[in-house]
Amino acid sequence: MSFYFVDPETYNRYKDRVLELSHAVQINSQEHLPADKRQPCLSDQQIAEQLGIEEQVVREIRCVAERDKYPIDEFEAAIRFKDKACRDYAARGMSSVMDRYVKKSKK
Repeated sequence: MSFYFVDPETYNRYKDRVLELSHAVQINSQEHLPADKRQPCLSDQQIAEQLGIEEQVVREIRCVAERDKYPIDEFEAAIRFKDKACRDYAARGMSSVMDRYVKKSKK
């Protein structure tokens, strides 16, 4: 396993843009937003190409910046949400995430 370190100046210069372009900030077509508000998420490689820096630098910045931006309880809530969705799918063949859409369509 290798060790990688991005200097603080590089981190501070790119962190906001890396987060905006990554999956950390999800503004996309599934949210039924107007076309001018949609923003597809990019891979680390695509972000690196767009910003003109190495992919490994993007990955390091993204991982650290996500931890800086979101408190630990956000990650824990996401884990609980995903766990419940998976368990519901296993039990019913449908995720609980879809419940709100099914209820709306039956009205």
